Amino acid sequence: MIFPYSAPSLTQRQFGWRCVISLTFLMALFCCSSLQAQESDQKKKDEEPEKKSQSVEALLPKPVIVVNVASVERILQDIDFIFELAERPEIAEIASASLANVNDLEGLDQNRNLGFELYLKTGLLPQPVFIPYYPVSKISSFIETFQSILPGFMNAEERLPREEGLYVVEAGNSAFYFRIEDKYAHQFHQRGEASLDLEVFETHQFKDPAQQYQQLTTQFDAAAQLDMSSIPELMRTTFLGFFRTAIETQLQQRDGESNAAYELRRMSGKQNLENIEYFLNEAQQLTLGAHIDKEQKQGFVDLLIKARPNSDLARSMKNLPGQASYFSVVTARETLPLAASVSMIIPRRDRKTYLNYLNFFETQLSEKLLTADERLQQTNSVQQFFAPVKSQVNKGHIDAFVQLVSTPSKKFALIGGIKVAPSSNLPAALLDMINRVEKNPDNKARIFTNAETVQGIGLHQLQPDVKNADDRQRRFLGGVPSLYVGADSEVIWFAMGTEIAVAALNEAIERIHTATPEERKVQRTAPFQFEFHIKPWLQLFSEAEINDSEIMKILDGIFTSENDLVLITTQPTETGVRSRFQFDEGYLKLLGVSIGKQFDRNQERRARRNRERGQKRDALPQPKP
Repeated sequence: MIFPYSAPSLTQRQFGWRCVISLTFLMALFCCSSLQAQESDQKKKDEEPEKKSQSVEALLPKPVIVVNVASVERILQDIDFIFELAERPEIAEIASASLANVNDLEGLDQNRNLGFELYLKTGLLPQPVFIPYYPVSKISSFIETFQSILPGFMNAEERLPREEGLYVVEAGNSAFYFRIEDKYAHQFHQRGEASLDLEVFETHQFKDPAQQYQQLTTQFDAAAQLDMSSIPELMRTTFLGFFRTAIETQLQQRDGESNAAYELRRMSGKQNLENIEYFLNEAQQLTLGAHIDKEQKQGFVDLLIKARPNSDLARSMKNLPGQASYFSVVTARETLPLAASVSMIIPRRDRKTYLNYLNFFETQLSEKLLTADERLQQTNSVQQFFAPVKSQVNKGHIDAFVQLVSTPSKKFALIGGIKVAPSSNLPAALLDMINRVEKNPDNKARIFTNAETVQGIGLHQLQPDVKNADDRQRRFLGGVPSLYVGADSEVIWFAMGTEIAVAALNEAIERIHTATPEERKVQRTAPFQFEFHIKPWLQLFSEAEINDSEIMKILDGIFTSENDLVLITTQPTETGVRSRFQFDEGYLKLLGVSIGKQFDRNQERRARRNRERGQKRDALPQPKP
């Protein structure tokens, strides 16, 4: 019995499958060369030789990686919702109709989770084995559905006699085995005549995916999870050894590389290596998941790190929020084009790294700005500038903010501040360093000390040696930007832009200085936060410019000041830390509109090809009657 393969039409293949690919990608894994596929393509002999007795290598008890989809039904609802926002419901209907090309997913329970697991075989070298899992309502219908997407020819399913609940679908030199347990079909793809992996598959005890991944299914529409605890210590140590050797080889000084550049690159490389080793040893799980909140009309992508119990990482994440932010009254503002704020406790293991960077930059500045005798003095300006910064790092609290502010003239200005340990010498030290930079022969900027004063703080202006602003500078900043920097006894302030940047910084400092105790109590709950609003960027362009650009016209029609936020927050959880990416309704609508535009373009190309083919046929000589 052969099940015929029905090719979908061009429109359905390009767009229906585009929308439902998230539903069927697990079934389509067999189309790729799976990692466990064997290299032998030897043809089967007429008489199969007797199997040699060999020990079966077991899989590790738990999968290292799992990709879990909540259910087919939830993904279809997400697709309907996105195209409803985009006012293109017909595309969602095409997506649903295209399921007819895969037997309408008959035999697949569309209300339970599905996905795949990546196991490792026991042994020193990691040998991966992919095992997809599908919720099955009726096995015979499920096998027909699976066969309907096999390319080329295939044989009907054959019930294997070796044990109850084992099925096989053969296609050319490949075979797809299915074990049915707990109403789930676990799949193994075998290529060629390899039998060892099949024996492993037959003997392994798989857990019920509905129970094992219940938390992933509840929280996310789709998620991928890396389980570090499932990797044996010896295997992890071996991997780290190879990785460390490869990184250290890359950290050798290169030909023509200056000592300063090499030292900075070496410090950065060592830090990256230490962070990876720390993560592999201290972390238990890494989860990346996404879901759509249809009531709030928002999309979310979460990155979760679960620490090992009682580990140094667990303690560091628990203490992450730290103290209240000095800048809280200005970081609580909304509808900024771009803003980032951080107020968190620096883990003890990272403080030494940050101090090393500060010492490096202090040394470099000292060599450029100070004489040899001045560098020996403990009261030189460079030392007095870096001392309160390093003292703040030693305390373990980092507190800073940066904002791109939209001014009444609809131009942008960048402002920010960094909290340091109190020091009455800080303003004078900064002034002396600016004066030395001005006298440095390598300096190419025009420098004006105490060019502006905001709230009693002198701002020094560093202006590039450029007379005319380019189009981007005029459009976004209003002219050639200057860097303004100043300090009081506990904050280093900065601004970049034209004179409007000074006014924006003055307003921010004034709000901080005049804030009431009640206003200071308003704190962001996330130790780190980044936000982006797209609408203020669109307001930089004229109506004529927007109408002349198809992309700009689409963006302007979709986004308002109420639906244009992208918010990124990092904060601790009960077991680790979570970074969340939040997308407002406008971005979900943009996704649907973009797919709809692509749908229309493909429809037009298809119609044009059909017309060209018709014209070619008409141009051919017609047979005589």
